[in-house]
Amino acid sequence: MPRTQRPARHWWLPVLLALPLLLSGCVQGPPSPKPIGAYLRGTYEQPYGGDEVLVTLATGELVNAVSYADGPTYTRGQPVIVWNTGDKYVLYDPVRFPYLAWLLAAVMVIAVAVARGKGLRAILSSALTLLALWTLILPVLLSGQSSALLTLPTLAFVLALCVYLVHGWNWKSHAALTALFTTTTAGYFFTVWITHLTFLSGTADRAAVVAQNSYGLDALSLYVVGVVLSALGAMNDITVTQASVVETVADSHPSLPFRRLYALGMQVGGDHVGSMVTVLVLGYAAGALPLTLLLRANQSTPLWVTLNGEAMFAELAGLLIALIMMLLAVPLSTALAAWWLGQRRTRPRLPEGDPNS
Repeated sequence: MPRTQRPARHWWLPVLLALPLLLSGCVQGPPSPKPIGAYLRGTYEQPYGGDEVLVTLATGELVNAVSYADGPTYTRGQPVIVWNTGDKYVLYDPVRFPYLAWLLAAVMVIAVAVARGKGLRAILSSALTLLALWTLILPVLLSGQSSALLTLPTLAFVLALCVYLVHGWNWKSHAALTALFTTTTAGYFFTVWITHLTFLSGTADRAAVVAQNSYGLDALSLYVVGVVLSALGAMNDITVTQASVVETVADSHPSLPFRRLYALGMQVGGDHVGSMVTVLVLGYAAGALPLTLLLRANQSTPLWVTLNGEAMFAELAGLLIALIMMLLAVPLSTALAAWWLGQRRTRPRLPEGDPNS
């Protein structure tokens, strides 16, 4: 007979929603530099002459703003952002961010239409994950903490946020989360070991160099966390799917032993691995496309020297470590789900009214 579903307990939901805001005050980053100017909103009017244009600010004031030749083309009446410092105005950018609201609304409508409540929870989970990244992980990095003392617990919270909010508090989620955190922890320390073994500095990324010079950020810690985060998306998908497959098989055949549950789950896991490897490789290739093009255009440098350079080596090492983490997460999540779900179904039931039930 199919197992009886217990009523869902949602006491953990407000806790997950509140934790990013509560914990954000526990980690303090370096103070921001004092601003030397301000960003203002306005409306583009017309060219004024040379490299200047006329812009009407939101206050109604008409000003001359410097417009750089390599900037976008503007049309009359277009909303723009102007940088003001002293009596100087610079045409900074067209106003783009309202279009993000349109795209977000489209995503939410489609997600609800396709997956209903679970789709909406997935959107909420993604938003809270980004909030946790902004309020917890980035301040940890900015504070100069390079050890796992703060980084790993923060990543564990982000993982729990993703899994429990979307899939609920159940054995399937427990198995997926345990596999996720185990492989994430192992991947973190393995990445740290590889960076020391290969003398990586993390400074191949220009943005990391600017952050290190401006805020004292440890560029190597940024690289390590970036490698782990890049693997989490694929790992979250594959661990939850494997646990769900095992749960479905166990519901249909409650008498199957652990080995059979694991073998059936891994049949799906093999196919899943093939597709997720492609996802990770294409994702890394897209992110490193400008770098790859520049290196490919330089025919004077031998390929082995190009691969040995920190920029290319760091990208390829990050990809390979992410693949290792994902591959290990598949059998681990399948085994945990098969063990826990199999144990629950073979455990003898206590009689109704038993005080120990």
